[in-house]
Amino acid sequence: MVMMKLHESLRFVIVGILNTVVGFAVYFLCVYFLGLHYTLSLVISHIIGVCHSYYWNNKWTFKAGKVEAGTIYKFITVYGITFSLNLLLLSVLIFFMNQIFAQAITLMITTMISFVGHKYWSFRKNRTESGADV
Repeated sequence: MVMMKLHESLRFVIVGILNTVVGFAVYFLCVYFLGLHYTLSLVISHIIGVCHSYYWNNKWTFKAGKVEAGTIYKFITVYGITFSLNLLLLSVLIFFMNQIFAQAITLMITTMISFVGHKYWSFRKNRTESGADV
């Protein structure tokens, strides 16, 4: 049973890392190659990141199998909170450092919050109903 929990946690971490790379890459491309304002770049990268994260966490990490309105609502709520915090922190940090470094620091904080929110709230119902922590 412990190995199964570790396995799920490992999948969650892998998806989180992949999602962070995807989101940061989109942000970087928007800022440096498209010349977009950091706020618009953040919105675009966040939308792409949310879609990417939901797909992989739903299908691979928690193996929910089907898309449920309640799970989507919780998932989007967690990302809404992390997005708001990301925007707030980024808006403050850019006064002290480069936009890219500011976003890298902000991502470390929001990624941890996102992990806890999704693990213990967004997908909790799916794990409880199945009776297993796969």
